[in-house]
Amino acid sequence: MLLSRALLVSFSVLSLLVAGCAQGGGSLVDSGSPPPPVDGGFDAGPGPEVDAGPMMGFDAGPMAPDTGTMGTDAGVVDAGPTGTDAGPMGTDAGFDAGPPPGCTSAAECDDSLACNGIERCIGGTCMAGTPFTCDDAIACTRDTCVEGASPTCRFTADDSLCPSGQTCGGSGCMASCAESPCRLVGPQCGCPSGQGCYLSGASRLCTTSGSTPIGSTCSGAFSCAPGGICINVARSGTAANMCNRFCNSDSDCGGGLCLYTLDDGAGGAVPGVTICSTPCNPETNSGCPSGTACRVLQESTGAMRLFADCSAPIGTGGQGAACAGAEDCRAGFGCLGSPGQCLEWCSGIGFSGSLGGCPTGLFCYGLTTPIVIGGTSYGVCDL
Repeated sequence: MLLSRALLVSFSVLSLLVAGCAQGGGSLVDSGSPPPPVDGGFDAGPGPEVDAGPMMGFDAGPMAPDTGTMGTDAGVVDAGPTGTDAGPMGTDAGFDAGPPPGCTSAAECDDSLACNGIERCIGGTCMAGTPFTCDDAIACTRDTCVEGASPTCRFTADDSLCPSGQTCGGSGCMASCAESPCRLVGPQCGCPSGQGCYLSGASRLCTTSGSTPIGSTCSGAFSCAPGGICINVARSGTAANMCNRFCNSDSDCGGGLCLYTLDDGAGGAVPGVTICSTPCNPETNSGCPSGTACRVLQESTGAMRLFADCSAPIGTGGQGAACAGAEDCRAGFGCLGSPGQCLEWCSGIGFSGSLGGCPTGLFCYGLTTPIVIGGTSYGVCDL
């Protein structure tokens, strides 16, 4: 169902709009050694001898002398010598193609899979990414990584992993769901099989589960897979709806931060509801759905942590273009300096050109305040 009206999402750094309020919130197994061969026949060898008794008959007299000579050899056919080799051994029709060609950009290394990590091009060599880890530390859920616009985790509660009479809930096996009427944060509980816990305005309800993965573009209030909410991440202009994950802490966010709250429409926040940022790569824009760009942001209060998240709109400014904000720049660029300039993000700090992740002739510079997100240090390309 399409959303009927917008619900403002209050962020520390950027505002999101919930895509709806009236209708929603917004193993091969080794079978063992092979069996021994079976003797399909029987032993036809000799058994005990049987005495058939004395020969019957009579004496015909003395035997006649041998009046002939031994016969001659009637001839043996010589079939000839053993056949010779019909020809030399075949030659190798293949050839050594040498080492694989080097890379010049991360795009050449991308295998289009998210769950095995983001590949990078370092020094002309494709480097494997770090596999996306899915582990909610809950023994009764089955944890799987789901391919999509960004790597996401699916934590599926499995009551069969619990003792009889208990169900799998948010903290493990329990007699009943600890949250009423249901739990928003995955793994959810409180809803019948085939349904998920969603927001309708500021209230929770159980309804038919959506199927859109977290981090993907969504089109309706209840279209996201259970544990997600469809929100508008555009700061201005045309809406850009995507599924973000509900959370109680950063550990629920798969590399993102648990920091966004929802406006209740009366100047406050919807109680008990927090949303994750979407982990993404500002250099390659991986992790964000079409129509959004991965931007580097910072908390405005508290620990003032740096993080990356998907937002819209996407500008047209390229290297060196004047900008007032990141939205004036193309995806893969940040707006830095005073006055602002669009500068391309890079991760090969201290190297130039492709080694640094920059166009030919540009150098990857680190920043005075280091930008480290998800263990990667980012700089910008410049002369």
